[in-house]
Amino acid sequence: MTTAIAVDAVETPAAPPGVPERIGRFVIREEIGRGSNGVVYAASDPVLGRDVAIKAIPLPTDGDSTSQDEANFLQEAKTAAGLNHPSIVTVFDAGHSDSFAYIAMERLKGADLHQWMANNRPMSAESAAALVARVADAVHFAHRRGLIHRDIKPSNIFLGRDMKPKVLDFGIALAQGKQFRVDEPRKLIGTPNYMSPEQAMGRPLDARSDVFSIGAILYELLTGHRAFDGASVDDILTKVVKDDPPALHVWRSDMSPVMGEIVFRAIAKNPDQRYQSAGQLRNDLAAFAGRPVGPPTSPPSGINVRAARARFAMPAPSALITTAIAVVGLSLAFAFWYATHRVDGNAGAAGELAQGDGTPVNPAPPPVVAPPPPAPEPLAKPAPHVASPGPRMPAAHHGPGANARARPPVVIEAPPPPPEPGALALAIAPWGEVFIDGASVGVSPPLTRLSIAPGAHSVSVRNGNGPAYTAMIEVESGKTLTLQHRF
Repeated sequence: MTTAIAVDAVETPAAPPGVPERIGRFVIREEIGRGSNGVVYAASDPVLGRDVAIKAIPLPTDGDSTSQDEANFLQEAKTAAGLNHPSIVTVFDAGHSDSFAYIAMERLKGADLHQWMANNRPMSAESAAALVARVADAVHFAHRRGLIHRDIKPSNIFLGRDMKPKVLDFGIALAQGKQFRVDEPRKLIGTPNYMSPEQAMGRPLDARSDVFSIGAILYELLTGHRAFDGASVDDILTKVVKDDPPALHVWRSDMSPVMGEIVFRAIAKNPDQRYQSAGQLRNDLAAFAGRPVGPPTSPPSGINVRAARARFAMPAPSALITTAIAVVGLSLAFAFWYATHRVDGNAGAAGELAQGDGTPVNPAPPPVVAPPPPAPEPLAKPAPHVASPGPRMPAAHHGPGANARARPPVVIEAPPPPPEPGALALAIAPWGEVFIDGASVGVSPPLTRLSIAPGAHSVSVRNGNGPAYTAMIEVESGKTLTLQHRF
């Protein structure tokens, strides 16, 4: 059976003749990038006094094409402006002039992931998991708002100087459920190396197509090799559709088998065997990295990351030390109990104490050979009052030295229960990434409430690259504090 693969490329718009001095109200400084659907300039906003990046497309000269291209481009601006997320580039403005349609967005400092991988060695599994978990969180955010990116690739993931990613270019985003007509010519929209099999074959797409692309990026970030590569577009797409890449340990012997499970589930050929949402992929990556990224809005993926790591990894040295201390402590406690009960139980019979003349106080009795059964004793009269029984004590022994050997019972008290945690209610507008004592705990909204241990804590909320809001709070057991802030 032959698989038909669409290979018609999207046409790149003609480059503008030179760097314009102005686009709209923005003063252009220099060209900083060029892609399949536009040119990006560094610019400044004289009204608000801030640096911006301007993405512009030159408009063709005939009226019909101009109207359609402008409408599509401004739709991109509207789409991107509605995605308010810390890992998605922020759009400030959009418009058109006689020659250009443009989008003004936040100016990012750093390099895209494609440039970073070209100049650096592969990441550790934990670092890659933490980074890609943020990408998956951003893509899941777009999916929940009905958008499929369709072109997730390293050059569309920008790394700031803090190594936190921003997803770019929702220009070819497709509304979920809106697919091509059967008789409509299909073009290769996206980048072949990171394209899902269903996208390569021109089939209807859903959110799982972007999951495949994220998995292909993660593979490359870990190994330094593309998961799907070839001498031509046809070669690449054939591998995307039919071939699995080499296992991670082929490239790196130190790679965790758990990470291998995560990557190969993300790039499964059959969408039904893939992660069913980017949120599930994000959850497993965040669990692997041991860092919270966002609220767990998706059901479990089916991979128990902690259990899988336990299968493939030795316990940490600190865990072994803790276990050894616990075993030694239990052994000493048992030895002390056994010695106490053995001495008390044998008091007056072991002959350990002697009188002044050397005669034992309680010499050992001679062996008794088959004594006759004792005569039955009369039943004792019941005591007029019986007190409630207390803890069971060793039987009392009579005779000289018995009181000298008696010891009080050892009473072990249970530790007091831990204090009940307090709560922090969040009311952040329009959104902010929340940090408690320096650790990210998610984005609010949708995060609205946190459970926090009693005591003093620092809270920081960040919205984009602007100044952070910081506060100190004192959490009381069982009580709720409310933190409100508007950026």
